[in-house]
Amino acid sequence: MKRTKRNSRHEGGYVSYLMVLSLGVVMLMMMVSSYESSVESQRTQAATTLRLDYAEKEDAVLRAIVPITANRAMRCMQDGSDESSASRTPLRWQKIFRSAILEGNAEDSVEAGLLTRFNLQDAVIGNSGDASTFSSQTFYPLDLDRSAYVTPGLNQDFGAGFPVPLESNASSVTTVDPNWPVISDLKYYGDLADGRVGASVDDYPQFNLIPYPQIRFGYAKPGEPFVAKRNWWAFRVNLADHMDTKTGLEKRYRDFVLSIYEVPSQLAISAEAFTVLGQHADGSDWQNASIEGGVFASRTKVGSGLNLDWVSARHGVDLSSEASVGGSPLLAEDDIDSLESGEDGQLSTNPFAPGVRERYELEHGSFMPVSMSSESGRSAFVPINRGVDFFDRHAHSAEINTISPTTWNNYSVGALQCAMHLDISEVPDVDDPMPSELTFSYLKNGNREELVIDLGEGPEVGLPSGYIQCAVEHETVFFDQPVDIAYGKNGSYYYETGVTGSVTFDNARFGDPIVGVFKSGFYRPSYPFEVTVLHDSKPCLSVYPERFAAFLAQLGGDGPDVNHSIAVNVDYPNSAYLQRPSIPCTELDYGVILKECRDMTSFTKGFSMVTNLRLYIADDFNVVEAAIPPGSGIVAPFYPPCSLFAPEKRYGAEMDPYRLKLSGQLGSLAGDSDRGVDSVHLLDLKTATEAEVDHGLVEVNLSPIKHPAALPPITMMNWLVVLEERRQEMYEGRAVSTSNP
Repeated sequence: MKRTKRNSRHEGGYVSYLMVLSLGVVMLMMMVSSYESSVESQRTQAATTLRLDYAEKEDAVLRAIVPITANRAMRCMQDGSDESSASRTPLRWQKIFRSAILEGNAEDSVEAGLLTRFNLQDAVIGNSGDASTFSSQTFYPLDLDRSAYVTPGLNQDFGAGFPVPLESNASSVTTVDPNWPVISDLKYYGDLADGRVGASVDDYPQFNLIPYPQIRFGYAKPGEPFVAKRNWWAFRVNLADHMDTKTGLEKRYRDFVLSIYEVPSQLAISAEAFTVLGQHADGSDWQNASIEGGVFASRTKVGSGLNLDWVSARHGVDLSSEASVGGSPLLAEDDIDSLESGEDGQLSTNPFAPGVRERYELEHGSFMPVSMSSESGRSAFVPINRGVDFFDRHAHSAEINTISPTTWNNYSVGALQCAMHLDISEVPDVDDPMPSELTFSYLKNGNREELVIDLGEGPEVGLPSGYIQCAVEHETVFFDQPVDIAYGKNGSYYYETGVTGSVTFDNARFGDPIVGVFKSGFYRPSYPFEVTVLHDSKPCLSVYPERFAAFLAQLGGDGPDVNHSIAVNVDYPNSAYLQRPSIPCTELDYGVILKECRDMTSFTKGFSMVTNLRLYIADDFNVVEAAIPPGSGIVAPFYPPCSLFAPEKRYGAEMDPYRLKLSGQLGSLAGDSDRGVDSVHLLDLKTATEAEVDHGLVEVNLSPIKHPAALPPITMMNWLVVLEERRQEMYEGRAVSTSNP
């Protein structure tokens, strides 16, 4: 067999191990670098995502703090809040922050309820930021004192970037304010605020002129002064700090100031009700109404043709397409997309449509003059409205064991705040409604004194009603106002009328009405109140404010600067025959008639009346000018600041007025909890005969309160709760530590 021999030789070559290794190392390094870059990118993305997650959690927690704090501050003032550890512990700052953490769902990236809904209860959550979060690990006071969770703005000047502090000398405030949100009239503006607020702290320690916060809710214009008192607490927060060893995330502590502004109602119109502005109930427009400044209502509908500077509300604003707010219509005529149909079928402006606010602020260079409190995420506006309870002292029992030294009822019920009290305290029997006894109380040297007036007989047998014992035999009394006097005992008396000056009650002056008996002296002043009958059938209390100064002087009481307000009620809890007045008022209820009230200048601090009865304003009220308070900047004419609170008002008494002229402020306590309630028409007025006042004969000039000197003794109160961040880089220095805990 033949075989062919092949050539086994190949072309020569070589392998360089150095080159191969070098190339491999280069490729490996490129792969490692790419991997490290990818890992770093993922790490950065994870850290960014985690930061965003914490930022969203913090924002949710901060939003939750605002309403929770307002609620707990109210509860600190209520009966039994300091009764036991079980009642006081939930109200502490620590528990407020803990509740905000839970409310903001800051411990879980996915809510448990959502997992259950999708049957994912056993899902493993890979978010390293999910963990139990406790107040002690995330919230600190600015001075890092671990004995508290906040730094209260009280009795200490914190320097640049902090609000003006309040002061208090009461240990019941200073010892509890670091641990609980305390609102109290024992906090005031003192020396630390001197020169830093808009009015004298000596004259106006409770409410002063301070800047309105920079928020979208326009109760006032941001940055401009308004009348209020600012309670504030500062703290630091970092939700990520307690997990930094696990997450590797370092996050800066953020400083915040939480404020509760106490805001007396001061706008031209302040109504906690569904209020229709610009129209009467019959659909006709207001004819002679001038309104300066802003208005506030729980809900409001602004009718066509009305011009307002700004409108603020809590639940909604409905603007007619022809309404002017802020000096011009809010929308252009061709902006049909932002017009909606109102209840009357006409087109109306929706000021909260997307882009409306932005366009207005761009075109006008000022804040949007229509706002709702819900637009500001870290603020809340809370009207303190007790409804019909505001008028009635006897509807409330005494509150004890409260954390705040100022109790909730005394803070929020106008009738309880009054210096003077006048009660119908007794009637003859259930079938005879004519009052047989009145009880009047007033302040004397700061203490309450009581005068019981038996309308059937005097303080002693045989002495007419209204006389008050002032002396015993041989004593001398000085009367600076004309009074009737009596001298005697046991039914035998001698009388003199219209007496002034010094009177010695003895036989030398009067003679001896009853021989051999030690006698007493009595006087009967010109009472500033009496029982009258309206329209021959309705028993009423007539009140004469102009007489109070002389009457209080004769009683030796404090003057009208202290006894500046009166609550007129029926003492139904302490009488077997008296009934609680009805609201709405009926013809079976008593009434209050206001007379001799033209000149209120004797009330140098103003005058207020609160009653749960129908109020009849029978005379001109507060039409005599007073001296302008020094340094107030108030423009003449100035009248003593007055307020009248009643469930119903009628104009006139024995006769109906022909024309009405109202100036100052108007308001309503009707409430807006039930969206189905009837709307309130503030200028639909009635006379004593229940006739509607002719709309064309009503002239209204409303304006806001611009200085605390114009605040009446009794007002409606509101809380504006605001949480603001204090950025350290905005200030050159600070009075507390900047280091993280």
